[in-house]
Amino acid sequence: MMIKKSGKILIITFSILICLIVYYFLQLNWISVSNESVRLEDLPKEFDGFKIVQLSDLHNKEFGEENKRLVNKINKIKPDIIVITGDMLNNSHDIANNGEILINLITNLNDNYPIYYATGEHEEGLYYEDRNKYQKEGTKEAYERKLSILGVTVLNDEQTTITRQDSKINLYGLKEHLSGDIQIEERLGKPNEAEVNILLSHRPFYFSEYADWGADIVFSGDTHGGMMHLPIIGGIFSTEGLFPEYDGGLFHKENSVMVLSRGLGNNPIPLRINNRPEIMTITLKK
Repeated sequence: MMIKKSGKILIITFSILICLIVYYFLQLNWISVSNESVRLEDLPKEFDGFKIVQLSDLHNKEFGEENKRLVNKINKIKPDIIVITGDMLNNSHDIANNGEILINLITNLNDNYPIYYATGEHEEGLYYEDRNKYQKEGTKEAYERKLSILGVTVLNDEQTTITRQDSKINLYGLKEHLSGDIQIEERLGKPNEAEVNILLSHRPFYFSEYADWGADIVFSGDTHGGMMHLPIIGGIFSTEGLFPEYDGGLFHKENSVMVLSRGLGNNPIPLRINNRPEIMTITLKK
């Protein structure tokens, strides 16, 4: 009887272990698509139904060969534009062809969608020679040249305009500053309050500054959804520390909405619990 009982315990323990391993694998690799609508009073009628896909924090992650599963997900959504909010590679000397995973992903999207990119700390600190030096000369510039050749618009403290018929919306990109002081108005100027202004900025912790500046919608990343996400409590870990105020989803402040992606990849450790990799899809509504 004792042998049979021990055998049952062993089988149950082994089954639980297998389930945990499968769950952990799925949490890292099973892409979720979050669909949200954002209503804007000043949205031109030509942009009603305009669909934006946000990608963030890929960290050189691949979902199938050359990210084909990720590409297929995006193609099913059929967005009008794609916005990228940083940390798509890793800041490291030790990674061969760093950034090529994103280059392949963009190549496989076949020029179907205009893509706009604002950098995170991993792009801005690309290939540190040491922790006290900003970046190894020329590496970020070479990376951005490759993106530009593929038609990606990298917004380094810059603004561009998206037009439909005779109407437009403004798209701004605030590059990761690394200093902790964003100085947003000095870097981007003051937006036209009569127009729709969308801001791409990697770090969500300056949401009050973004709202005060005049952003109608902010797209951010960085937090990886808090890595472990618990009911009621929310995210556990982020670059902000424990129990971040902003982990993932939509946040509102005054007349601004922040769209915060849980991201796709992981760094420095592969950890996601109740927090699958995410594609954010935002549909603009008047």
